[in-house]
Amino acid sequence: MQGVFRKEFEDSFRASGAIADHIKERKLTMLNDIKNIAKRLKAGKRIMAAAMTAALVMGAAVLPGEIVRAEETPFVDISTALISLSPQADEVTMSVAARNMPAETELAVSVADGNICSVEWVEPDSKGYTQIRYKRGAMLGETVATVFVKDNPAIARQIMVTNKDAADSYVYEGDGNFDIYGLNMTPIPYEVHAVSTDADGYFGLLYTNAAGESKVLVNKTGAYNGSTTIEKGANATTLHVLASGHWQIVLTPVLASATPTQSGTGNMVSGRFKGDDETHDVYCANWAGKGNYIVWLYDINNNTRQLLANGAGTYGRTKKNIYLNASHSYYISVQSEGNWLVEFR
Repeated sequence: MQGVFRKEFEDSFRASGAIADHIKERKLTMLNDIKNIAKRLKAGKRIMAAAMTAALVMGAAVLPGEIVRAEETPFVDISTALISLSPQADEVTMSVAARNMPAETELAVSVADGNICSVEWVEPDSKGYTQIRYKRGAMLGETVATVFVKDNPAIARQIMVTNKDAADSYVYEGDGNFDIYGLNMTPIPYEVHAVSTDADGYFGLLYTNAAGESKVLVNKTGAYNGSTTIEKGANATTLHVLASGHWQIVLTPVLASATPTQSGTGNMVSGRFKGDDETHDVYCANWAGKGNYIVWLYDINNNTRQLLANGAGTYGRTKKNIYLNASHSYYISVQSEGNWLVEFR
């Protein structure tokens, strides 16, 4: 029974674009299935964790709704209340809007300390949203930006702006099911290292953001200790944790330097390395007797990826003609249950 729900969990998020197409049709069916199973099955960590996995799929497929506000109350709507600037994200753009006010209402913005950041208005995006661009200043620290109605400054929203010498890392720890909401991540790649200590239970980790993107980061029965990646951080990120025991999650920007050739054990995310304007043959080997072996090469500059290896168990193949642009930075992500090698030749 657990395998059925785990397959639903994986299939539902293999392509995030498919969620919007079929979520309405499947919603009632899946909820009824969960209720029926809950009635028939009494206890057992694994079975209940699998049922909760299906529930997580349902919950994560629908983005958080807007806060309900009285129609007659005017307010300034902002896409995030926290902007984090760093050398890895020296510019960040946010959307703003004047709600329940006339169409010709003008907004203005001010910054308490212009040495920490500067702001400028940006042309409306493809969806018509007004945008503000925050640019990193010369001084590190925190300041407050205020977006307000030009003719009525009392209608305003404040945004905390930080300027740091490196992008933020995030650490979370807990027990059982938990949702981490409102995480505003710098738009760079992150390593997601997760540990679950329950040897007999289940651990699932799902990533979603306000743009409708989603990714299953971990879907594991038994204890887990490994890394995967979020290719590009985003505002309004949510992490859905589904666990029957204790867990810890650490999100770290992929900033450290590395070489293209890597070796290791288990799931891993490498540091970043520069291209060399050469075309490589990449040999990928895996010495685990079971489990998937998947290797992705990520191009940080244009936010794309290439599949270098995709197999199960013992594996040894060469992916030919992999070009590394000298002006781009790259990193690799490996999924394995044993020892492995990725060698750029």
